[in-house]
Amino acid sequence: METPIPGAHKWLFWLILGAFSTFFAEVFAGSDMFPFFNLWGIVIVWPLYGLHTIILTTIIFRYGKPTLPVLIFAGMLFGLYEAYMTKVLWQPDWDVFVHIADLAVFELFVLVFWWHTWLSFITPLLLSEQLLTKSSYVLNGLSGKVRSFYTSWKGYLALVLFGGVFQSINSPSIGLSLFSGISTVSFLFLLTWLWKRITNGRNYTLPDLLPSRKQFTVLSIWLAALYLFLGFAIYPERIPGPSGQGLILLFYLVLILLFIHSLRLSRRQEPPETAAVEIPLKRWLQIWLVFVITLVISRAVLGGVSNYVALVFWLAGSVFGTGMFVYALKVLRKRPL
Repeated sequence: METPIPGAHKWLFWLILGAFSTFFAEVFAGSDMFPFFNLWGIVIVWPLYGLHTIILTTIIFRYGKPTLPVLIFAGMLFGLYEAYMTKVLWQPDWDVFVHIADLAVFELFVLVFWWHTWLSFITPLLLSEQLLTKSSYVLNGLSGKVRSFYTSWKGYLALVLFGGVFQSINSPSIGLSLFSGISTVSFLFLLTWLWKRITNGRNYTLPDLLPSRKQFTVLSIWLAALYLFLGFAIYPERIPGPSGQGLILLFYLVLILLFIHSLRLSRRQEPPETAAVEIPLKRWLQIWLVFVITLVISRAVLGGVSNYVALVFWLAGSVFGTGMFVYALKVLRKRPL
């Protein structure tokens, strides 16, 4: 008889998965440079990212497989929280380039198509599976150059170089950048070490660690409560009229339908087997050291051109995210039900 998985192991995995999602989304952006060390980050931000990631991942494994289209549509659904939770897709705290029916179009492409899909969802999910489990389901679901990127330590090196530069753009000082990098990276290493120690070599797969139906219900209620709280607590006056909300709801509808369709198709697919990424601890230390060093150098060097660099990143990211969305649509078109 198979030994049941201790509840503490599941909860710790969820906490770490949420921490990686929070790190790549918030620390990379400089939106919250210390999300694990302030009350708002611990009570709201960390759970927000963790719950989205866990719930979407559970749906993926319960009803299909993590193919690239499935992951992309799930990540985009994740990113739509920037509407009713933060109101950024309607009225951000900065000047909007293009508004169509109260919708901030550029922000939609940057945050939904790119940032949250790839940095809040796909990357932390893949990294957590590779670091904390014996399985490679997410990696196997990727394809082509995307898989190649995530099977090389150079891919992660490029990722942290980008994160270091991008965070430094939004950082108020070199000192805060340095402190943010050291403290958050150290915290992630501490959580990973704690996982290795507590699980004591038990080889779980990613599906092993996902919530049961009862746990899934509890986590879903928790996430719904966050939506209600932030919907009314954060700039409720920025929620637009029927036109602005109608566009967001249309995006929700389209993405839900695409997500469901891609899940159905994924059941018939057998992704190629890919060996788990074996990156030694020494290499991980080097990668994260590069992140911290990049924070300091970028903050010191970029100076007055930082806003232009950020704009280039935004444009490149939105093009990449849109291109991957189109690719996902083409994959679905080639495999009709």
